[in-house]
Amino acid sequence: MKLIIEEREIIFNTQSTKAKKMTLEATPEGHITLKVPAKTTEAEILAFVKAHSKTILAFQDRVENRKYISSKKNYTEDETFLFQGKACQLGELLETIPETEEEIQLLLKKFYIAQTKVIVKKRVKHFEKLIGVNAKSITVVDSPCSWGTCNSYKELTFNYRLSMAPLQVIDYVVIHELCHIHHLNHDRSFWRKVGAYDPHFKEHQDYLARFGGVMTI
Repeated sequence: MKLIIEEREIIFNTQSTKAKKMTLEATPEGHITLKVPAKTTEAEILAFVKAHSKTILAFQDRVENRKYISSKKNYTEDETFLFQGKACQLGELLETIPETEEEIQLLLKKFYIAQTKVIVKKRVKHFEKLIGVNAKSITVVDSPCSWGTCNSYKELTFNYRLSMAPLQVIDYVVIHELCHIHHLNHDRSFWRKVGAYDPHFKEHQDYLARFGGVMTI
């Protein structure tokens, strides 16, 4: 069966069992099976899947991201790179593909810098209004050790690789840095403020910790 949730396609198999309750099973390869009692209607199946959509989508994200565990790239046209948390082939990101790896890396870096600038500036403007702060400047940098920074002058910097992450994760980093305008340290007040605008910030921290090493060109 197939179901569209949050503009994403969920494909799953159904299997009739003698059990009284519906249960979900998923293989490491990404196959999802819904075991259902006899005489279960299609409407009941779809309602169950919708109710558990968050779990299913999270599982699909983990399966997708297993494709990028290696940070080594071949730089062929069908090589995949992350963009907003999705797999994109090199030919989808670059209009023309140069002959050398160095030229490809240079163009990819320019692409990600430009995309990160556009996305981050838009999200900063959005959350400035919600949080009630104003950043003095926004700069996209090549940083080996941080996803974002905020100094006492309200100057924000963001890692150019940030556009490789899903939008929710980008939002977390934006919120994190904007909240530093109120709290330059990481005390309880700071984390309470972050949590007020991103209740799932720990999941987004986990994403960066888990996949940051493969968000690379």
